[in-house]
Amino acid sequence: MAEHATPTVAAAVLDLFAAQGVEVCFGIPGVHNLAFWDALHHARPSILGVRHEQSAVYAGDGLARATGGLGVALTTTGPGAANAVAAYGEAHSVGSPVLLLSSEVSAWQRADGGPRGVLHEMADQGGMFAAFGGRPIRVALTAEEAVDAAHDAVRACLEPPPGPVYLGIGSDVLAEFPPPGGAIAAGHDPPTATPLPLPEDDLLRLADLLLASERVVLWVGGGVVSSGTEADVTVLAELLGAPVVTTYAGKGVLAAHPLLVDAPPHEPEVAHVIADADLLLGLGSAFDAMNTRAWRMPVPPRLAAVTLGDEVSRTFDWDLLVGAELGAALPVLIGLLRERLPRPRQPWLAEPGSVRPAVLTRLADDPATAPAVALVRAVERGWPADAVVVCDMAVAGYWVGGYSSQPRTRRLQYPVGWGTLGYALPAAIGPASLGIPALAVCGDGGPMFALGELATYAQESLPVTLLVVDDGGYGMLRYDQQVYGHPENGVDLLTPDWLTLGRSFGIGGVEVPDAEGLAAALRSAYAANLRGEPRLVVVHRRFTPPRTTSPRWFED
Repeated sequence: MAEHATPTVAAAVLDLFAAQGVEVCFGIPGVHNLAFWDALHHARPSILGVRHEQSAVYAGDGLARATGGLGVALTTTGPGAANAVAAYGEAHSVGSPVLLLSSEVSAWQRADGGPRGVLHEMADQGGMFAAFGGRPIRVALTAEEAVDAAHDAVRACLEPPPGPVYLGIGSDVLAEFPPPGGAIAAGHDPPTATPLPLPEDDLLRLADLLLASERVVLWVGGGVVSSGTEADVTVLAELLGAPVVTTYAGKGVLAAHPLLVDAPPHEPEVAHVIADADLLLGLGSAFDAMNTRAWRMPVPPRLAAVTLGDEVSRTFDWDLLVGAELGAALPVLIGLLRERLPRPRQPWLAEPGSVRPAVLTRLADDPATAPAVALVRAVERGWPADAVVVCDMAVAGYWVGGYSSQPRTRRLQYPVGWGTLGYALPAAIGPASLGIPALAVCGDGGPMFALGELATYAQESLPVTLLVVDDGGYGMLRYDQQVYGHPENGVDLLTPDWLTLGRSFGIGGVEVPDAEGLAAALRSAYAANLRGEPRLVVVHRRFTPPRTTSPRWFED
């Protein structure tokens, strides 16, 4: 049947996503949002069906982190939207550009004064997402406003600093034909962000502060990655002779550069580097609790940052905060420094690149942590640089997320912003949907949150390898109880026969006794992924958690 000359609202929204470069959305069809599936067309994004709405947002988040593009999740009214809240919170915590588009109760069914008992009705569905703050919440109840609202929502997702946005559209509106005008008339031109004013006086003060400091260390966060300013940060580091410490979201910046201190700031060798500086300059970082030991890490006498977001002001006592987009600010700052620095400074720290080997050698010499270092090294050897690594909130994920060396940005995903256990298995769907092989590093607890997505792996022939490190329960919590001398209650779990479980979905797998055989198993799994075959790799082992987790923050 020929398509209507004017697309439905659902079709027009999908066209808008296509203009933004979106190739795939994630979602579950429901009685209120079927219009999206009715509008599927070869020129529009496909919709990859997941088994739970939380997974739809995780997958959109995983795609956004891996590519820098817009992630889109489609849910239905009420329970469908509510199921997505936890994953939306994770995207919010790391500034991931994810648009959650949900159907809402139609305007004609609503009543003044509150709910009246409509199927899936809530008094304020968008209020669940407004609770995170910082992002607009839109509800469109007419066809005339729906496409324009979607256009605005896309722009809000992507403008600095990026982040998730909730958009609700009345269920009846999705199948209507919007009148000419608005975003329809504009041909769905990709939304563009409004540039922020450049605080030139603050940048001049920052240049003065840097020139008056002899031992600068750069603290580089995910804002450098999202803004695409790695080259400018490299120039700035070389100009100042400054060692570079990255947050988890900044991993991969300055990969293999001699100024990179490629180890977590929680380790004493890195902490000493930061404390020995006379100025720490943060770039694109929120300075959250997990990266800074709840703001108790040793810091230099002077602190400055170029970043966006009010939360940074509530972390340390800053000498100078510059609220600016890095892409605009860094070239100006570099120009101001070059005017007054006759030549680049010599690095004040001898061989910053030697810090990581020193940390790993010390950990490998400790019988308590040596097996975990072997795990990290096996993942580095076995999983190729062109693929993605997605870690869960699990002991194995803490080690790989915190200690693996990343050869490029956007390769590692690590959900320590909000700390959502169960992230890795569904988030890996995002990059895999675009053909990017993804390794999901999990314990045995996290996968249980989304086992249904194994069916998604198989049905969609996704290039995902699920690495399960089974320690028989919640290993981090078990360790907490041991550290504090508490009885081990609630932390031991019945776990499945993983290989049999995988086979029940048509997913092949292998169990390796320890990290010795892991690298080879991962290489084999990657080869299968390239053929469109998901794989499962299982290791039964208990690892001591790393110092990056809170019970060990304050160990010497």
